[in-house]
Amino acid sequence: MARSNTMGIQDVVVVGGGVAGLVAAYRLKQMDPLLTVKVLEAKGRVGGRTLTEELDIGNGLKEKFDLGGQWVGYAQEDVMDLIKELSIETYPQHIDGTKFMQLGSDSVRTYKSDIPSLSIRGLIELQYLIWKVEWMAKKVPIQDPYSSPYAEELEGLTVEAFIRKHTSSLEVVEVLDVACKVAFGADARRISALYLLAYGNASGGIMKLFEVKDAAQELRLKGGAMQISEILAERIGKGNVLLNHPVQKIIQNDDEVLVLTENGKTFQSKRVVMAAPPNMINTMKFEPPISGFKKVIYENQPIGHLTKFIVIYRKAFWKDKGYSGEIVSNGGTSSLNGCTTGPISVTFDATSFKGTPAIVGFIAGRASIEWCKKTEKEREEAVMHDLARHFGSEALDYVSYNEKIWAEEPYTGGCPVMFGVPGTMFAFPHLRLPFNRIHFAGTETATKCTGFISGAVQSGKRAATEILYNLKPSLIKPADLYGTCYHDESIPKPLHRAKYNGGFAWYWIISILVVIAVVIFAYIMKTSRIV
Repeated sequence: MARSNTMGIQDVVVVGGGVAGLVAAYRLKQMDPLLTVKVLEAKGRVGGRTLTEELDIGNGLKEKFDLGGQWVGYAQEDVMDLIKELSIETYPQHIDGTKFMQLGSDSVRTYKSDIPSLSIRGLIELQYLIWKVEWMAKKVPIQDPYSSPYAEELEGLTVEAFIRKHTSSLEVVEVLDVACKVAFGADARRISALYLLAYGNASGGIMKLFEVKDAAQELRLKGGAMQISEILAERIGKGNVLLNHPVQKIIQNDDEVLVLTENGKTFQSKRVVMAAPPNMINTMKFEPPISGFKKVIYENQPIGHLTKFIVIYRKAFWKDKGYSGEIVSNGGTSSLNGCTTGPISVTFDATSFKGTPAIVGFIAGRASIEWCKKTEKEREEAVMHDLARHFGSEALDYVSYNEKIWAEEPYTGGCPVMFGVPGTMFAFPHLRLPFNRIHFAGTETATKCTGFISGAVQSGKRAATEILYNLKPSLIKPADLYGTCYHDESIPKPLHRAKYNGGFAWYWIISILVVIAVVIFAYIMKTSRIV
């Protein structure tokens, strides 16, 4: 192996300075401070898909807001344990008040409960579908989705195709399509139905992905989410976290690994943690080359397309009017050439813990791709028009409009996550399995809370355990190997040949009768009006 300009021998080189890579390095140093660890980050900052920036809040002042990943939840044990360890405080996401919905048509409706303002038929079909996918998701493990009894039947279906098999309501189709756009940055017609079920399983249920209370959008971090990575980098030692070091090639043999960067440096190590997103790994060269199942999954797991915007206000007028700040929308009709719909998919209240009023929202999936072709001014005008349409003219009296187009972020290329497409789930377990001396981390490789910050934390801890098992086996107990590549559950299992047939008709008949009664009662009790 060539060693020109080699930067010394390391025990471990970590590729990627996001949450996953930094957690792996941090845990390695915690377990054995004598281990030499270098983190190579391609960007000029740490944090990966978290990004906290100071935004204009008026009067010459600025305050930190998250333009990347920002939410955590009490049920996300890995990230909650870490932020407690790092002494980071949280505060709840505001959800109280009237919510807006524009689905099924251009009409804007309001609702106050957790039940959306759909027709009675739509509510019944939506609840039936939710119960069905929740029940099915329990049988689709993220460790190996193809081991599910539904694998052969569902693997070729997109989420939209699956939904349309079970409902003819446009409202229901659009509710779940918007949910997919925000969770994955992709329309439901692009995502594998089997992958959605596995993804929901990893978070304790499908609705845990989309709801706020007792779910994934429950809490925010005081000071922003990027500080997780910044604090970890400080504790690892800034001299061990090298920015602007994009990895170009990795060469390995039976004894060592050489990591070559674009700026001409070579790092020699015993083991490597690959914590770059799969779409970025696919741009790197490997000797010997990655082949087989890993190649299939890297070439067929696209990253979502998401634009995040934050509008800063002087006054939280929506709260004064009894609104929560939430909008769920199909985008409505767009009058701009090249844009099929308006920009907005969802919005939430984004008021900071210091009390600075703000609204956060997302342009997601196809809409994001289309609107990215427009100027920032055109996007701003369209977003503000939509906000005013829902919240009233007060929405136009704002301090600043701020946005982040994640498709344009160097060495990321999209957001929020990579997602599975039909026909590839048989290779999915290989996403997290080692390739000789290279171990893999990143939220897409997590087996709990996949796709979230907590999933990144879990994957980093797992990768560190796998490294220690090889370098310092005396530090690892048998129980520590649970969930690693050295535990049976991580090994791909043979495909179960049982086919999906809709399952337990009597269960669904009883469920439908119960949900009809519940929905009719809720529909009578709740207030709903056309704006």
